[in-house]
Amino acid sequence: MAPKPPTPDRKAARPVRRTQQERRETTRRKLLDATIETLVELGHARLTTVEVAKRAGVSQGALFTHFDTKEELLAAAVEHLFPRLIQDYLAGVGARPSGKDRIASAVDMLWAAYQRPELQAAIELYVAARTDAELRVALAAVDGPHRENMHRVARELFPDVASSSPEFHAVVELALDAVQGAAVGGSARPNDPAHRGMLDALTRFMRSAFSPPTPQRARPRPRS
Repeated sequence: MAPKPPTPDRKAARPVRRTQQERRETTRRKLLDATIETLVELGHARLTTVEVAKRAGVSQGALFTHFDTKEELLAAAVEHLFPRLIQDYLAGVGARPSGKDRIASAVDMLWAAYQRPELQAAIELYVAARTDAELRVALAAVDGPHRENMHRVARELFPDVASSSPEFHAVVELALDAVQGAAVGGSARPNDPAHRGMLDALTRFMRSAFSPPTPQRARPRPRS
């Protein structure tokens, strides 16, 4: 007589129930991802909360239990996106050959980051904020911490310069604004060869700005 198969442990087979907080965080993440996806595909002008809720698989009413306004949702989506882009940026710079000029790598990878559709969609929001006061206020709360994170990344990449150059943060700010401005212009002319020249010029400028000052030789005293 064959032995009976072991009785399944009903308690062990029972799925682990997620807490209400875990379910809430999962829904919020789905909404933020759906917002970025909708921004990329449809743009800010055509994005609606109905479409975002549909893509996230929730009702529009559920969306507004997480976000009070559409502008709050958009700002939260950008805030959700930025850390991922920074992580990818650092991985890209680190993947470059060790012998390659780090400044050139940092500039090239920054340009590559601004070519990503999701970051271009985020820039579209910043442009729209010019005439949308609520969106401008919502984005301002996100932009400050993000900008500081970018400066933190710069300090990690160039620690010696960061600790010795009083103009380090100003140069980083200038580089960020230069690449972002070129990326906005590049939306209309993505294959403009002038972009390569701009990046090369920016790299040369940063090399010069980040170079240690050349010690001045003391002038010889005239003989009496």
